[in-house]
Amino acid sequence: MKIEEIIEAHAHHFLQDLGTEYTGDKKAVTIIQKYLHGDKLNEEDDTILRTQLWDSLKIIGVVIPFILIPGASVLMPILIRVANAHHIQLLPSAFTDTENT
Repeated sequence: MKIEEIIEAHAHHFLQDLGTEYTGDKKAVTIIQKYLHGDKLNEEDDTILRTQLWDSLKIIGVVIPFILIPGASVLMPILIRVANAHHIQLLPSAFTDTENT
């Protein structure tokens, strides 16, 4: 497989996962609006809201080192692989590979 094909495949998966994360954020906003209007949240809404909150915190935890730490673009992929080996998910749920877990 050529390197261009590998990069294209990874970019495609990244964009799909980014779309999935965006959809989850839209659902969370809808649930928050529902709650602010005084409606009760069911268990499914609560689960979606909690998942999106954790995913948002994970995104912040991955993005901030890229901005603040020199060389983070080299360190973060290594850190993510080591964390995955120890069953720690640093990436949002939309970016986790469910086929290999």
